[in-house]
Amino acid sequence: MGSPQTLSEGDRRIVAAWAADCAERVLELFEAEAPEDSRPRDAIVRTRAFARGELCVAEGIRHRFMTGGAARDV
Repeated sequence: MGSPQTLSEGDRRIVAAWAADCAERVLELFEAEAPEDSRPRDAIVRTRAFARGELCVAEGIRHRFMTGGAARDV
């Protein structure tokens, strides 16, 4: 059975680049609250790598789960 995804791989990479741009705009606010927590910055770096085609979708999903706790922790 195929994936129910409606965005193409290329479109997902475009959205990822946009999401990284958005996250980067508020990164310093997060880092002011939790300067020792590198997860958000690392997630932005990985998101940009995905947008450039350097990471596959599975790697992106795996990292998203690993770094997703940062927002909940602050």
